[in-house]
Amino acid sequence: MINELSVWTSAIVVIDLAIAVAAICGFRVLFGLLAGVNTTVELSEKDNYAFGISFAGGAGALALVLSAAVSGDAAVDLFAEALNVVTYAIAGIVLLKVGSLVNDLVIFHKLSLKDAVAKHNVGAGVIQASNFLALGIIIRSAVNWVEVENWEGLLPVLLVFIAAQLVLLIVTRLRAQIFSRRHDGESFQKAIEAGNTALAIRYAGHIIGTSLAVSAGGSMVEYLHYEPLISATSWAGVAVSLTLVLSVLSLIARTAILAKIDVVEEVDNQQNVGIAFVEATIFIAIGLLLGGVLS
Repeated sequence: MINELSVWTSAIVVIDLAIAVAAICGFRVLFGLLAGVNTTVELSEKDNYAFGISFAGGAGALALVLSAAVSGDAAVDLFAEALNVVTYAIAGIVLLKVGSLVNDLVIFHKLSLKDAVAKHNVGAGVIQASNFLALGIIIRSAVNWVEVENWEGLLPVLLVFIAAQLVLLIVTRLRAQIFSRRHDGESFQKAIEAGNTALAIRYAGHIIGTSLAVSAGGSMVEYLHYEPLISATSWAGVAVSLTLVLSVLSLIARTAILAKIDVVEEVDNQQNVGIAFVEATIFIAIGLLLGGVLS
């Protein structure tokens, strides 16, 4: 027998899913408008894999944000539930777009990822997708952390988002320095521009693993409703520490798992995407383990 609770729950599910699908459709339209292209042409006529990878990362990231917005207890009425989800859908799209701009203009300041994706550079598409997913993971964690699913939770989420950008910038500069040291001053970003997809895959794993480690930091810091800035700053401090831990543990794991394999030669020079995927998986695995241990 269908009782009142199941009818209510079904209505909530239908509303949340409808908004989520509409949000992702809207994201596709906005994604194309801001890129100055027709998404249908890019995906099906030009077969631009880089564009498809980038969009898929953005759509997945938005789904992560929405999954946090719809989790927990439902609102007191259907309108309030819909309003909450729409609020976070819009906020998620805005934050992801801002994150994309920061990634393009600040983090990868020597390379236009937008132009590279337009030129079918798969590595650039992988980097954009990984940045989207990393931000989606962190924003989702922040929404769950504040335990407020209406507009009042947006400020602390924004603060965590800003802190996350700094962490991602640190990781990118670290990877660039490592690459430059290994290759007599050559530029990591120029290597991506030249089409080294293997480098992009390894970087993507490091970024996503970092986002998982950063998210784990939320379980170590108590959210204070009356001191959101202090709470976010504390999380940022823990996040930086966990990012360093992730890098060290991943190095140890890589040395053991890829013993007798010259990863610099294979990934950097020979562009071996298989080895790059293994390295990427190691970063992600360590990030997941940190999250599991600390949660």
